[in-house]
Amino acid sequence: MSTERAPAPWPSTRVDSAPGGRGRSTPHRPRDGVVAVVLGAVLAIVGWLRLSPTARDTLWAEDGRVFLWDAFYSQPWSVLLRSHDGYLHLLPRVAAEVTVLVSPPGSYATVMSAAGCVLAGSAAALVFVCAGSVTSSTAIRVSLAAVTLLVPALPLEVLGNLANIHWFALWLTPWLLLHSPRTRTGGALLGLVALACALTEIQTALFLPLVLWRWRDRRGWAVRAGLVIGIATQLLVSSPRPPRPTPAPGADDIVTGYLVNAVMTLWWGSAEAITDTVVRFGWAPAALVLLAVCAAVVLVLRRGTPVQRLAVATFSVASVVLWSAALVLNRPEMDWSRPDPASTRELIVARYAVVPSMMLLAILILAVAVLPRRRAAYAGASVVLAPILVAAVTAFAPAQTARSSGPAWTPEVDTAREVCGGAPAPDAVELPVAPPGWTSRVPCDVLEDDG
Repeated sequence: MSTERAPAPWPSTRVDSAPGGRGRSTPHRPRDGVVAVVLGAVLAIVGWLRLSPTARDTLWAEDGRVFLWDAFYSQPWSVLLRSHDGYLHLLPRVAAEVTVLVSPPGSYATVMSAAGCVLAGSAAALVFVCAGSVTSSTAIRVSLAAVTLLVPALPLEVLGNLANIHWFALWLTPWLLLHSPRTRTGGALLGLVALACALTEIQTALFLPLVLWRWRDRRGWAVRAGLVIGIATQLLVSSPRPPRPTPAPGADDIVTGYLVNAVMTLWWGSAEAITDTVVRFGWAPAALVLLAVCAAVVLVLRRGTPVQRLAVATFSVASVVLWSAALVLNRPEMDWSRPDPASTRELIVARYAVVPSMMLLAILILAVAVLPRRRAAYAGASVVLAPILVAAVTAFAPAQTARSSGPAWTPEVDTAREVCGGAPAPDAVELPVAPPGWTSRVPCDVLEDDG
């Protein structure tokens, strides 16, 4: 009889091996806190570098028209639970209040862009911490955290502004619920984070079923309570959303849009490369990479620990549901039908792509965590992941984003100050922000304050 042992899997598969399948978090590692802080800071800088100088100095939509506006014309901190477009936006409102208090008017755009990157980096650091309950591999945990700032679609519209910070709250929420805090104090702090996420993004309600995971673990009660309280507050305080004039998208738009945005962005990176591929080869390449994701799901469901299987099942369902809900509820006028070879039309990569693509990438990374230690297995993983790395590098700083053309905030403030100093002097000035047609009404007494 042979005594040769089968190749061992990654150490991550040994997490959650307690009797009964309930599982436990990884052993305490004193350096985890330091790694999380450093990783969060590095990834925040990475996010900042993915933005062009013009984008950093350009306010985006609700940042100027809603959050700064309300900060100007309301008592300090009085609008934190004021709804906009049907739900609450706690973190953007807090950041806008702090921006007005600590920075001069000419720096508002830069400070808010930096705040968006810092909050995204903080979300990445927390993903690293929480992923310790899913895998014991530091390399895998770092990779999962890096997903937060490296998906190709991120800088097109979402990165570096507060109006879209809710996407990072949505990405972080399942990690908070999958995590088993080591101490009650840690659980309480993460409970505050869960509350902030729920008060910023109502779609975190999608993950409410996860509150049943490890429900007997008292150290996790604060996280579950934070999410439930936040969602309940959203439902109590929020107002009905304005009706959308456009019709709901059909199933074909939902499917093809998902293939372009959630699936193909990871491997091709840009709308130009995706469009060229679809024109040349149709939807077959998208189907192939989607098949790779499905294979990763099956692999983790067969070889993973209970919490890994739950994570992959959650990400698989949430990726599809979040994309579909975004189209049905927002009804954007976007066309994902296959372009004609003679057409100059590009397939659209929308902001709704970010979290669904993050979740698909997380599935692939967790599949690597459960691979057996065989050369063939790693070779296969490299074939799948290498194009993703290339796409992340080539799409690191896109040439064109929603804020690439400005209008830059700093020169607009200088011009507005001259208007405020004229005769007769107005009470306020409308300053343009991106996209075209959006403005922020800034009081002249604010513009005259140099901080």
